[in-house]
Amino acid sequence: MAAYLSAPGSYPKPLQKPTAASVTASPLAGLIQTLQDRVAAKAALSRTLKDAFSDPLFVLGITMFLAGFISNIFHDEILYNLRRTPPPTPDGKPHYAIPHGGLYRYISYPNYFSEWIEFTGFAIAASPHWEYTAPWQFVVAEIMVMAPRAYKGHQ
Repeated sequence: MAAYLSAPGSYPKPLQKPTAASVTASPLAGLIQTLQDRVAAKAALSRTLKDAFSDPLFVLGITMFLAGFISNIFHDEILYNLRRTPPPTPDGKPHYAIPHGGLYRYISYPNYFSEWIEFTGFAIAASPHWEYTAPWQFVVAEIMVMAPRAYKGHQ
């Protein structure tokens, strides 16, 4: 770190002391420089997105994300419909209904499962080199929090 900070050209510009050559003569020149930097950044980003869609892992991740997102909404709507229009009971007590349709035939919490698929897809798209980065940490944390709730609710 000391070697990095001691080399005059190696640290970012905000930490450098202004010199006569680095001070802009007019605000317009600073604005033009800023606009040039923004255009260059947008061009680099567009190249990155074009390259990303040619990567099969990125496409797989986006596909998984969209499939999980749509499935999550579908299964949440099934649950919301049970609450919106509860079946009548003769004694007026709240009625518990078991959801039917979709993945509810196979698992108790398909909305949780769909969310796991959704964010696993996001992690694959955002960090395709299988490094333990923030997207993967989120997936692991989400599963660790939701799996015990799903297990308890299934019993």
